[in-house]
Amino acid sequence: MKKILFVCTGNTCRSPMAAALLKYLGKGKVEVRSAGVFAAEGSGASTHAVTAMSEKGIPFKHESKPLTETLVRWADLVLTMTESHKHTVCHQYPEAVEKAYTLKEYIYQNDDYEKQLSELHQAYAEIETIRAFYKNKWDQADTNDKQAVQEKFEADIQPFKEKIISLEKSLPSLDIIDPFGGSIDLYRETRAELESLIEKLIKKI
Repeated sequence: MKKILFVCTGNTCRSPMAAALLKYLGKGKVEVRSAGVFAAEGSGASTHAVTAMSEKGIPFKHESKPLTETLVRWADLVLTMTESHKHTVCHQYPEAVEKAYTLKEYIYQNDDYEKQLSELHQAYAEIETIRAFYKNKWDQADTNDKQAVQEKFEADIQPFKEKIISLEKSLPSLDIIDPFGGSIDLYRETRAELESLIEKLIKKI
């Protein structure tokens, strides 16, 4: 049975909601736990999170847990709510690098997504290469010629800037918004987003 660990910040909103949804919708097909990268031990779930889940009839008794090496080792898959959470997990626990993803990253991971992501990174790399080339020209140019160097630089990077804008619009954000401190409606939106993602996750695993 696959063991999945959801991770967010304080382990009172997103990750316990995701865990409860997977337990409920997955019907016992996976083992699920949750934790927070800056969580206190034993805090209850936020009031709005409890309300949002109870509205769907989903069992939701929860006490927060800090992320630990034991939990990371227990998990077959570590799914975080944001890229920042993933980076924190991988920095603190290098052994998690091969099994840590944002929830969205893991779900959307396919050939088309990877290709677009690779193209995005390449476009940024091309701009930095061009920038280094023109930096050298700028340093060597006379004061009167610097404007021409700048204009040529801007013209040369324009196609890559346009490609980056296009790719970033087509790629989904990998973060799930933090509802902490927000209204019940924001928690409902978070619940709905998580429910959709968890349904896709179940199909994938």
